[in-house]
Amino acid sequence: MPKANSTRLIYVLIAIVWVVIVARAYLNVKGTDGLVAVIPQSEVQSFARQELDALQSRSFAEDLELCGIIFETSDRELGVSRPNAGDEGSCDIAYFDEPGMVPIASFHTHGKHSRRYDGEVPSIVDIESDVSTGMDGYIATPGGRLWHVDHETATARMVCGEGCVTQDPNYRRCARDVIAQTYTINELAERFSDADRGC
Repeated sequence: MPKANSTRLIYVLIAIVWVVIVARAYLNVKGTDGLVAVIPQSEVQSFARQELDALQSRSFAEDLELCGIIFETSDRELGVSRPNAGDEGSCDIAYFDEPGMVPIASFHTHGKHSRRYDGEVPSIVDIESDVSTGMDGYIATPGGRLWHVDHETATARMVCGEGCVTQDPNYRRCARDVIAQTYTINELAERFSDADRGC
């Protein structure tokens, strides 16, 4: 019975965090001057990997998440907003209303390696916030993994594994932890509720 109560409490807390994020995202989203993004997702992904790789060392040193927006200009070039600093487990992305720029994806780091935080996979909130804003997302982990969140299917897919972006020097692989290539929100909830993963 105590385990059921703690599980219920976790879901309630997740729901509250999700409502806050959705409300903030709704109030912050600005117009895009009718621009439509045309750059292929493969180029956006490569760009996101490069930008996240450059942020990893700062994210580890300061033990916080760094986040921002990838946008496409009217000249069909990719750019990024100035990264916002969050805290150990969250980051509030501020949207902008810049003429000639259309936001196309979010990105954020997961801070430094910690046994208290399951930072090698996206969180449920990561997926839900990208779904609510209608943009894909990219996430870099302490172990150097890169994830892509598809806002249309509400799934996260591992783009590349350990060490494909800069890795926290304090990262230690957990031999008992099996990380899947893709996750839905329900699969992440099951993962987070599994106290026997041993990591």
